[in-house]
Amino acid sequence: MASKINADVEEPVLRVTRGSKRKLTSPIIKHEDGETSNVAKQSHKSLHLLSSTKLELLQAENSGVQICEKNANSVTSHVPNPTKTLKSKQTVKQMDKESHEKDSQGNGKQEKIKKEKKAKAEKTDTGKKVSKNDVPKPVMVIPEIIIPSNKPIIKREDGPSPWNGTVKYDNKIFLGAHISAAGGLENAITNSLNIGGTSFALFLKNQRQWVSKPMEDVTVERFKAACATHNFLPHLILPHGSYLMNCGSSDPVILAKSRANLLDEVQRCERLGILYYNIHPGSSCGKGTREEAIKSIADSINWVHDQTPDSKVTVVLENMCRQGNTIGGDFSDLAEIIQQVFDQSRIGVCLDTCHALAAGYDLATAHGFDSFLEEFERVVGFRYLVAVHLNDSEGELGCHRDRHASIGKGKIGLEGFRRIVNCPRFRDIPVVLETPFISDEHYKKEILLLKSLANSDTVCA
Repeated sequence: MASKINADVEEPVLRVTRGSKRKLTSPIIKHEDGETSNVAKQSHKSLHLLSSTKLELLQAENSGVQICEKNANSVTSHVPNPTKTLKSKQTVKQMDKESHEKDSQGNGKQEKIKKEKKAKAEKTDTGKKVSKNDVPKPVMVIPEIIIPSNKPIIKREDGPSPWNGTVKYDNKIFLGAHISAAGGLENAITNSLNIGGTSFALFLKNQRQWVSKPMEDVTVERFKAACATHNFLPHLILPHGSYLMNCGSSDPVILAKSRANLLDEVQRCERLGILYYNIHPGSSCGKGTREEAIKSIADSINWVHDQTPDSKVTVVLENMCRQGNTIGGDFSDLAEIIQQVFDQSRIGVCLDTCHALAAGYDLATAHGFDSFLEEFERVVGFRYLVAVHLNDSEGELGCHRDRHASIGKGKIGLEGFRRIVNCPRFRDIPVVLETPFISDEHYKKEILLLKSLANSDTVCA
């Protein structure tokens, strides 16, 4: 439908578009040559067409056609004023010129941002300023590994620690949990206190990565200071090893990485003043015999002991659940590893209650628990027991599945844990929860629950 023009008053004329019947109120401008233009239509085009609209406005002014005051706002709201635009451009150019001059003098905005970024990049925890190139990148170094042989056997003495005089024996049960050390290793001590723990486990570095940055001296100082402040003795702290490590592997690359990682973490424990380092023994992965895997694990420990001759750190073997080709489900596995280690004063065992039930040791009954203790003493010996992981089991007896449950919520049950808490064999060592993490408050409630199971002659630290 053709547009109608009211040339006398230059008011917008209603137009109806075909199909939509939408009313348009765009002003129509009549030129001397009789042509009409819809300014709003021109202004709705893309930004790169604004120059043509400006040209039409200039032509309209030159031709003597005036835009009525009533429609001025409608036009100028879509089409920028050329004079204002020119002034704005001049202002921007002036600001850019001034900013450039300031930057060249070293006090401009861009220069200020650069200085702030540089200062942030150079700042370290110690307050010293170093360049990015000075910050060491974490690299995994695989040292030359020569397994020692024919060395004299050093027997382990009775008690929680072979180092007489370094451990105070209180004949108490020290309950705790595996605690987060996020933000700094010293935070694990605070987190343990918050749940009412008197012992704790933690990871010393990312447990799912081979490579980690070196431990800084300030980290060591803060951790030792926190231990001293809150009276956490070294034999009540149980670091857990990386889940990637497999010292029983027949793969030479995996084995070399595992041994390098084992050495690194033992050295970290030594620097922190911790006595124990807990690991899963390993697995043959079905590519070698059980005997070969056991020898490989013992060789790995012997090599680490040989690399750290003056260390007091004990490598702690954890019993497993007999899942697949893992080593440590039978107490005989642990005994054979220990027998092949030369310095047996630096080898120990951590008993995991969930793993034991899943492996077939019946901790849910009094008879089963007594048999469990008797076999461990006969096959391994309680002089090697240095820690306990307290976990209920989702799986049934002998299920061979590593599925932890909250205390009293699994197949061991509260009566099973009553026997464990009151067992004299579990005194003066870290007895830590590894139950599914819900919250720190939940851990606190579980520790209180365990304490409520203690008899009158059992003292909970």
